[in-house]
Amino acid sequence: MPSEIFINQDSYGQNAQFKWNKIASDFPHLKAVFLPPVEITQRMRKHIQSNNDLYIGGGDGTLHHVINSVLQGDADFERVRLGIFGLGSSCSFLKSVATQRLHDVPVVADPALTTRIDIGKVFFKTADGRQETKFFAANGSIGFLALGNLLFNYPGGLTQKLKRLSTEAANNYIFIKSLFKYSATPVSIDGAAQKKYLNIQFLKAKHYTGDYFFERKNSPQSGLLDFHLFEDQGPLHTLNVFWQLTMKNEYPSPTHVEFKGKSLSLKAAQEIPLELDGEIYYGKEFIIECIPQKLNIMTHHSGVLG
Repeated sequence: MPSEIFINQDSYGQNAQFKWNKIASDFPHLKAVFLPPVEITQRMRKHIQSNNDLYIGGGDGTLHHVINSVLQGDADFERVRLGIFGLGSSCSFLKSVATQRLHDVPVVADPALTTRIDIGKVFFKTADGRQETKFFAANGSIGFLALGNLLFNYPGGLTQKLKRLSTEAANNYIFIKSLFKYSATPVSIDGAAQKKYLNIQFLKAKHYTGDYFFERKNSPQSGLLDFHLFEDQGPLHTLNVFWQLTMKNEYPSPTHVEFKGKSLSLKAAQEIPLELDGEIYYGKEFIIECIPQKLNIMTHHSGVLG
């Protein structure tokens, strides 16, 4: 009897089935179930009640949804193994860890092998005092990239059309919109004096949006996050940084501070967007942590990239 793979039908600009059709013949033991996010949650929760393996298809947002809404509690994280197919617009997590690609689709789905890897966790408070905790698998950000992801996720319009044509084209369009909309908010890091930052990034994955990445100097099982801080120097500085990125150069900015750590605390002057795996939340105070070897994933025979 074939196993089910639960595919977020809204992934890849509502065109996830196109990507799945390219690789479906390589996985005859999997039966595709296409559902919108609201319905797919309940189906996956019901599935893991009687199954230890869960196959999913989508992008970073789909994986983020699974680790925050489907896996509920330590027992689920300990027991359930994920097989993951990169069928979304941006697959930063899989691009960073998968060693198998089929028709340019990254995959970690070999049920014969299992690896436990780190994920991140953010505890945050909103302006009205409400408290939340969210996990992230790939990366997170506060600042310019968070605004960009907020705009990227808006349904419909030119962004949606560009997603179907090219993720890079959609990212470039969103960058231009963000350049005119972004205004830096003062943020205090670990209790230090407040500064205005262009961007604050915290990553477990090598990739963070589209084809942009930092050279990996961190392991998926190190127990550490990569932190990247960029002070704000105005639109011209932002434009130069982006131009260098399009040339595949890594942030040549004098304001770039990079380090590894287990945790970081942030406090903003006002409520600001928090981006985790491309999904948007809002908060004013944040504690960011690495949770060692929390996520149980299937791997290809050659393993997970370090």
